[in-house]
Amino acid sequence: MLVSVLALSLVGTPSCLDGSSSPVHFEALGDPIPVGPMAGAPVLADLDLDGDLDVAVVCGPCCGRDPDPESGHVRILLNDGSGNLTYAGQPVKIGETSLGAAVGDINGDGVPDLACYQHSSYDIAFLIGKGDGSFERPTYFSMKDAGDPHVHSIALADVNNDGYDDALATLVEDHALAVLLGNGKGGFERAPHQPYFAHRHPYSQLEIEDITGDGNLDACMTDMRGNAITILAGMGNGTFLTSNGFTLEGHTPINAFERPMALQLGHLNKDNYPDAVVIADESAQALVMLGDGEGNLVESGSQIRLAVPTTGLRLADINADGITDIITGGVGVRRESRISITLGKGDGTFERSFPFETGGDSPSPAVGDLNGDGLPDIVTGNYDSGNISVLIQVRR
Repeated sequence: MLVSVLALSLVGTPSCLDGSSSPVHFEALGDPIPVGPMAGAPVLADLDLDGDLDVAVVCGPCCGRDPDPESGHVRILLNDGSGNLTYAGQPVKIGETSLGAAVGDINGDGVPDLACYQHSSYDIAFLIGKGDGSFERPTYFSMKDAGDPHVHSIALADVNNDGYDDALATLVEDHALAVLLGNGKGGFERAPHQPYFAHRHPYSQLEIEDITGDGNLDACMTDMRGNAITILAGMGNGTFLTSNGFTLEGHTPINAFERPMALQLGHLNKDNYPDAVVIADESAQALVMLGDGEGNLVESGSQIRLAVPTTGLRLADINADGITDIITGGVGVRRESRISITLGKGDGTFERSFPFETGGDSPSPAVGDLNGDGLPDIVTGNYDSGNISVLIQVRR
């Protein structure tokens, strides 16, 4: 049941700082919406099965911040089809260091479910969706019995080819990839021999995709302390191996900058091989790595100066021209309230970056068409201001 309605209306001033010089334009849909202290990166999905993208955002502390009694939860907001969002019930408590979520269908009923990770716990919380925007009480499955829990990313994907979603997460201090295999009924068990060694400090935005071309999903992540990208070859049965005995090169050094923090895979040119964009820790630097068709990501020499320092990115066709673009959040000592958009040229290179105001501090972006007009919009989780912003793309 909806317990609170937010009255929102389009403001009249575009949020782009560069005005008419920007190739794309957005307008803020009302004021930022409070969701709780330390709002993380939003997840967009049709949670109430009405055909519109809704929003789930996890709120919790990261990177030395103390837990807040008003945080440690996931907040659901439902879309009325125009981008206006309403609270769906009360926040669902997960754990005091809850940090992020992935969406999938873990019990095979066709209704989106959530998997939420905690920064300082090995326990993953799974929430079964009811199809109306609400969820069952969370159930927890542990990725590891003992150690120094430090988790920074989660993904849901079928890595053992049984038709059911599995859960994978980066264990930063364990230098490992954790894998929980789903049984299609909402239950999970640890994959054999996991967690799998993933070099030094695997960090944000774990990517699961068939990079080797063998039909099995592989895992790709940053090696933050080792200054590299790590690819673990999936064997199709839920287990992962490094490059020993395989043509896949499991560890690719980065020369352009230090401390690669996050990456995302996408198709940046026209060769149909998976490529990647990598960002450096809290900097305005991004790097293009192109797939070579043999399971390798090769540093292309194409470096990008983003409009604002960042800790997270999304690849999407933001201007609907069929070419992948880069959208990054803003972070830094100035508590950035801006994101950066960088349009792709379709050949693995990019135009200059443009900043956009969000109205909230330290934003992390998510991209999707919220109002059904065929143009991607942006939702940001604003960590330092504890709210989310909705930016609607407009034609000019």
